Amino acid sequence: MHRIARTLALAATALIVCANAALAWHLDGHVYCAGTGLPLAGVTIDVANSDGGEPFSATGTTDENGYYFIALFDTPRDYQATADVPSGTTVTTPVSGSYLFSTTDNDFEIHRDWVLDSPACTSGACWLTGGGAKFSTITNSLLGEYTRVFNWGGNVNPGCSPTAGQGGEWNNIDVEHKLHFHGTAMHVVRCGNVDGIPPGSTSPVTPFNFIEWEGVGTLKGIKGNKVDAGVVYFFARAEDRNEPGSNGQRDGAGKDRYFLNVFSDPNDPVNTSLMLVDQDGDPSTVDPIVITDGNLQIHITSCDFTAAATQAPATSRMTRNNTPVESAIALPHDLALSSAWPNPSLQFAGMRFSLPHDANVSLSIFDVSGRRVADVANGRFPAGDHGVSWNLRSRDGQRVGGGVYFARLVVEGKMLSRSLVVSP
Repeated sequence: MHRIARTLALAATALIVCANAALAWHLDGHVYCAGTGLPLAGVTIDVANSDGGEPFSATGTTDENGYYFIALFDTPRDYQATADVPSGTTVTTPVSGSYLFSTTDNDFEIHRDWVLDSPACTSGACWLTGGGAKFSTITNSLLGEYTRVFNWGGNVNPGCSPTAGQGGEWNNIDVEHKLHFHGTAMHVVRCGNVDGIPPGSTSPVTPFNFIEWEGVGTLKGIKGNKVDAGVVYFFARAEDRNEPGSNGQRDGAGKDRYFLNVFSDPNDPVNTSLMLVDQDGDPSTVDPIVITDGNLQIHITSCDFTAAATQAPATSRMTRNNTPVESAIALPHDLALSSAWPNPSLQFAGMRFSLPHDANVSLSIFDVSGRRVADVANGRFPAGDHGVSWNLRSRDGQRVGGGVYFARLVVEGKMLSRSLVVSP
């Protein structure tokens, strides 16, 4: 017990040291998508001195929250920052396409947000609702057969929020084997279009016709089956090929499709598959089955909030097209930081924080030695409840090792921290 107390005391001391180190001269900010306000990952910001003095150059690349950080000289200098963007992408803010700034003894923490018009902005900006069933195919016909082999349904990224309800909820029942899978925490892997059919869908109108997502959940027996697999992992894919779903569609290419693999070991999803909804029964390939009853709908209509709003649950104050939208829910009275979930974390860690008023926020991850390993949220957030997630990667993009970490929230000089465990 004394050893644990001493370790926690050393970790707390290290966090204080790191808090002072955070005052180093730097440029930071976020990169957002034009039109949607979604954070844009993988963008490189270049900085070089513009004062004719000692040459200086540095770069920073945005993480999944669109955040970048670049350390500068600890002396007054003049700089120019530019966004390194590929062909087909344009910088809309700042209008000039670059940013000139100077550091002084009193102004050494420079914040600059960027807005880009990029084809990459549509990636992942979607969510899913719906459900359906797959009938028995013994006779390769629906005639005279009304026994469902699988039933499924739920939502993914409800309202296009990656954190509301831990990313959504999904259920799948295997009637033959009397099993019930319940997805409890998830995130979208990607959205796109199936080759060979027209892109997008018509009702609702979206630029995508498929979505893939993954996460964790439980797998238990039903109707007398006593199986309980505990915590399991899954990968799923849904194809919204036509409206109104599969009912009444005579063309097989126009019927919605669905794939699900539930497995016990995230490092070996093929050999530890526990539940599979697939055409050929091979979990190593993604071959969605044709839905014979039901409807899967991909949406993007709620995805055009600002970046802060896309990280916040529906009860927070958000903005749409720069116009405030006040929730009917009362604002929080105090600053708060929730425990991480799931904990231990294997693929991602979600967290929530509450602000009683608009404020600048710094939420970072530290290891037990007090070293800052990742930045989860940085910038100004509106009052309300906000949700963010950490992909368990360090600032250099590498997956962190297993062990104990600390999430530290700093707002207007106040600091809150929560411990979390990352599985090896």
